[in-house]
Amino acid sequence: MTLTTIPLAELLSGDCRARLAQVMSPRVTVVVSCEETTRLPVAVVAAALEATTASGGFLRFEGVSVVARLALQVADPDHLLAVSEVVRAAHVGDRPFQVRLGLDGGMHVLLLKGIGQHPHMNEAAAYEWVRGLDATAVVVDMAHIEHLNSLLVAWLLQINQGVGAGRCRLLHVGRQAEAQLSQLRLNHLLSIG
Repeated sequence: MTLTTIPLAELLSGDCRARLAQVMSPRVTVVVSCEETTRLPVAVVAAALEATTASGGFLRFEGVSVVARLALQVADPDHLLAVSEVVRAAHVGDRPFQVRLGLDGGMHVLLLKGIGQHPHMNEAAAYEWVRGLDATAVVVDMAHIEHLNSLLVAWLLQINQGVGAGRCRLLHVGRQAEAQLSQLRLNHLLSIG
């Protein structure tokens, strides 16, 4: 088994998909060195997931922050990517949402039915993970959500804050949920449409 180390800065300076495709193979473990990196770029993580799946090789992120480890757990539920620590970050718990990362740096979060009553949604790990990713834009898909409760509103606000101003957009917002956001005057803070 061969070990290849690539600094994250090298992946960011060129075509990371091409570079990963060049070094990944079934007998190679690629280590992406992320020293002093708080947020992992979404495009790099998406490319890493793609390259790992296509090659059958192994890719490990080293030197990532606690929130970036949480982000890897959420973005990589199949554990295709690894982190250098033997014990992964605090368990994120069952998640009533699904996250898909795009090679363009965008992120799509699909909220599942019953998210507002889910027992893990009040835990910090349910929203802190977003602070471990650097996304160009985040779409929160609310197609399965009829109405909002205070837990879901608080979660949406945490996600919006963690992503950064102007990057989060709510999609497929039902009339009742949109009315609730308007009543709470959150329709100006959370982009809808």
